Amino acid sequence: VISKRRIARIVRKAHAAPAAAASTAQAAEPSTAPAHTPVEEIIVESSRYRMAAESAPEPTFLTHEELQQLPKLAEETLQAVQRLPGVAGNGFSSMASVRGGAPNETAIVLDGLRLYEPFHLKDFLAPVSLLDSRAIERLDLSLGGFPVLHGDRMSGVIEARSLQPETPRYYEIGLTSFHTHVLGAQELLDGRSHLLLSGRRSNFAEAAQFLEHDFGDVSYSDAFGRFDYRINEATALALHTLVSRDHVNATKNRSAQTARAAYENVYVWGNLDAIWSDTFDSRLTLSYTDLENDRRGEVNDPGRRIGVIDDQRNFHVVGLRNDNQWTLRDVEHRFGLEVRRVWGVYRYASAVTIEPDAPLPGLPGREIHWTTYRDPHGYETSAYWDARLDFDARWVLQAGVRFDTQTYDGSGDSAQWSPRINLLHRLTPRTQLRASWGRFYQPQAINELQVEDQIERFHPVQHADHTILSLDHEFRQGADLRLEAWRKDYRRLNPRFENLLNPISLLPEAEYDRVRIDPDAARAEGFDVWLRVRPRGAWSGWFAYTWSRAEDRIDGRYVPRSWDQRHAINLGVSWSNDPWAITISNAYHSGWPTTSLALSSQTSDAVAVLGPRNAQRFHAYNSLDVRVTRSFRMPRGVLDAFVEINNALSRENPCCTEYSAQQDGAASWRLIEDRDAWLPLTPSLGVIWRYE
Repeated sequence: VISKRRIARIVRKAHAAPAAAASTAQAAEPSTAPAHTPVEEIIVESSRYRMAAESAPEPTFLTHEELQQLPKLAEETLQAVQRLPGVAGNGFSSMASVRGGAPNETAIVLDGLRLYEPFHLKDFLAPVSLLDSRAIERLDLSLGGFPVLHGDRMSGVIEARSLQPETPRYYEIGLTSFHTHVLGAQELLDGRSHLLLSGRRSNFAEAAQFLEHDFGDVSYSDAFGRFDYRINEATALALHTLVSRDHVNATKNRSAQTARAAYENVYVWGNLDAIWSDTFDSRLTLSYTDLENDRRGEVNDPGRRIGVIDDQRNFHVVGLRNDNQWTLRDVEHRFGLEVRRVWGVYRYASAVTIEPDAPLPGLPGREIHWTTYRDPHGYETSAYWDARLDFDARWVLQAGVRFDTQTYDGSGDSAQWSPRINLLHRLTPRTQLRASWGRFYQPQAINELQVEDQIERFHPVQHADHTILSLDHEFRQGADLRLEAWRKDYRRLNPRFENLLNPISLLPEAEYDRVRIDPDAARAEGFDVWLRVRPRGAWSGWFAYTWSRAEDRIDGRYVPRSWDQRHAINLGVSWSNDPWAITISNAYHSGWPTTSLALSSQTSDAVAVLGPRNAQRFHAYNSLDVRVTRSFRMPRGVLDAFVEINNALSRENPCCTEYSAQQDGAASWRLIEDRDAWLPLTPSLGVIWRYE
């Protein structure tokens, strides 16, 4: 929903003289939106962070320019999110756990549209999202306690806004170790309209060969376009499209496993913004989403395991959403409706045979012969309302409720009602206390049926209750501090499937260590410290510390989740003095849980025995990352050249273990552990030419 303060800035900018600066790193609002009366925007919710060059009542993580300078594998936008407190990532995947939640508990929204599966290589740890960092101007992150206008997910919301260049024309061409990209922005119709186009093509095959020589062939591409038009001073239209295509031909263990996959994503949507009066504005969004997934694989390890998998899925979503904002007698109301028509097709077949005693003595054999065809279809509907009341200059209350239903899943669930409340108290002009409580439901989306694990029906809707208390303070010396305590209580959870010993697999459902996790409840709680040093001359920096725990309750006993990390520290420092920019960051967290395995004896009858699930831990993870950029003034534009090193100390960060057994003589067995790690030292470099 368009905020009044935001629209007021738009109008002031539209009537101001064009800026002479060539940089596009300053946050700018589109001149195509209509005029409105300026009213202060107050953030009442807890756990909200903003990555933008815009002042905000809450701590700002990084400006757009700093976001570009941050070390991040493959220029991945969402890698920056993993620097925030309470976010658990492995340094490779763009998917992360937010405050103990599963990675799929976070919604990703681009220019008002909720994106489904917005990742490249989505079945191969999803290292890159569809959010091109060069085309993204701002990220707003809610790590919990988010307002009622957001639903579907239980842990967090990432809202991305596409680039709004300050100048009438802006272009760039880039070549990096991971991508070739182009971007262009053009003002049209005497400033009433703007066009933005961007595209990327991967150079990932060469990088993958550097990281693991037998990985195979990988290619992907994506493109984003936005056309906006100011119809009149009160009405604006914006049309968007985002498309992507992936092709993967991967091998592992000297071709004992092979996987081939092709993915295509298409998103098309339009926003119509209108201001009806000084107190009422609205947005109408019409959207279409199409996802095509085709995955096939083979396992050919004679005497141990053989099998084939054929997995084809496609999904379609047509959505209509209306958001409104109405100020009535000094109370700001937000309310809206949404309906989505969803349908899809699953065609899945697998035939896998795992021989007894493979790969360890004593393990039972297993055969999987599974074929299914499912075509779920139906509707998702939602409605929400909340109100913000300023009692006086010190107290602000925001409270509301959300209503959701689903008809495609056949689970028999009735409607879900989600009450949420946020309270803000200004202790001093520089110190704010926030408290939040809310209930958050998460149904299985149309694309989340677990047919690969022989499940043919959608599970009942899950839910979690969030309780958050935070304290923000702005120091006069140029620093912002946030202290935040949080807790999430899960009272109804669906089963999930994990690979117990090695999560890195081309065909996870064909592994011998595939297990079903079926908790009856779960809890996640923690305490965050966030300190941001605002730019002082050439220097800026940040520090984040989190103590947390995330546990499932299984058979009356709490067991750490596989992404549980008790201690996590993220810190960084940036120095920028034209033409140089240097950023050094370090990420540390306690070792993730793992399950031990042993042989019961050293005799000919040795049997592999699993220890308690997630009772052991890998050693701590630590990655030091460095990025150095040098800008060169050209006869036309600026050429940026950068060198980046991820895991500069070449730290071994273990992720998983493969076990095998070797018989020494006739009556003695020896267990062999092959421990794998996340990324080794990974250098990358690139050049970007920016011009107007």
